[in-house]
Formats: sequence, C-alpha cells, structure tokens
Amino acid sequence: MNLKSFGCSFIYGCDLPDEDYSNHSQLSWPALLARARGLDYQCFAKPGSGNLQILHSILNEIGHAVPDDFFVIGWSWIDRFDYYDPENNNKFGTPWSTIVPSNDGSLSQTYYRELHSELSDKFTCLSYIQLAILLLKQRRIPFIMTFIDELLFDQQWHVTPAILELQKLVKPYMTQFEDRTFLEWSRANKFLESDTWHPLEAAHHAAKDYMLTIFDKQKTTGPTQ
Repeated sequence: MNLKSFGCSFIYGCDLPDEDYSNHSQLSWPALLARARGLDYQCFAKPGSGNLQILHSILNEIGHAVPDDFFVIGWSWIDRFDYYDPENNNKFGTPWSTIVPSNDGSLSQTYYRELHSELSDKFTCLSYIQLAILLLKQRRIPFIMTFIDELLFDQQWHVTPAILELQKLVKPYMTQFEDRTFLEWSRANKFLESDTWHPLEAAHHAAKDYMLTIFDKQKTTGPTQ
C-alpha cells in the first residue's frame, strides 16, 4: 500500500532537519503516518505551490492509483496563483510557476493590484477541491484532506451563493486538527516553528499521532459523505 501526499511546504516538510529543498522530509506528519502503518511513502508536494498545481498533481496520480493507495492532501493558501510556464527550469523539474503577495516582481505586483480578489480565490480554490473530492470518490481512493488557509471557509466577506454552496459541499470532507488548521493547532499547542511559519518536529510527531485513528477509519470505510 502506498501513501501519496500532495500539498505545499507544510506537507513537504520544509525546515525539518532532513529537508533541503531538493528532497522532501521523512519527518513530516504524512511521512511519519506512512511509517507508523508500514506503508511506502511518495511525496508529490512542492514548497510554494498553489492549489491549481496541487490539483494537477492529484489528477496526475489518480490515473496511476492502484488498490490500497491512500492520498493525503493539504490545500495551500488561497491567494497563491499558479501558471503554466514551459520555460521554467525550477529545482523540482515542473513547468509551473507560482506568484504570491510577497513577490517583488512586476508580474506579481500587476496581478495583485489589477486582477486579484478574495472572491475569485475562494471560488476557484473551492472548485478545485470539489473536483478532487468527486474524482477520488469516483475512483474509490481513500483520503485525508486538510487545508492551511482559514479564508477558504470565511462567510463574512467576499461571498456569493455559489461560494456558500461550494463551502457546504467541501467542508464535510475536510479533516482539521481539533477544529484548527495544522499551523493554528501547532501554535495553540505552543510547538516550535521556523521563521517562515513552518511547524517543526514536535508538531509533526503530534500531528501524526492525531491522524492515526482518522487514517485507520478512512482506510477502512472511506469518506462517509
């Protein structure tokens, strides 16, 4: 049985002792979960990626899934914007680039000044997630799905009936850490984190322990919705 993980730096395991941005960590909570259950671990997460790139990785692997594969998915910050760049020669060997609000380049500044909106972020990311859920269920692939950005389910600002409907459809399939994201749960428990907001070893070990029972249930019964 393979445990395949997808996401950004929080799943990749950035800033853990064995991670060097050329090899994913074996100390992240999905890697530890795989080890605890004697599974082969395959990590498809990429630091800095947005949710379109994560969806693309999931769909690439759905077609190769074999019986007993298990997917762990961590959705990223919703304001990241992925775009296909065939000339991109990044260290991960993928033709994808991502811009984030902290980028100083002219492309990033133009996008966030002229094109970006929280409403669009919510609608597109929720649509990506709903598509992933539907296809995983269709292929009967068990999964644990988490998210890092609480704005995904905010209903106070920048919402439409379409967004509310997608939130209603998606939320039951999301696994949280005592009703928090991994980052907020780590902070609530006063685990150490890096200067770039990445929870460190103690948080990942505790997250693995938290997820073991959830993994066992999902592996046996699959998503219940």
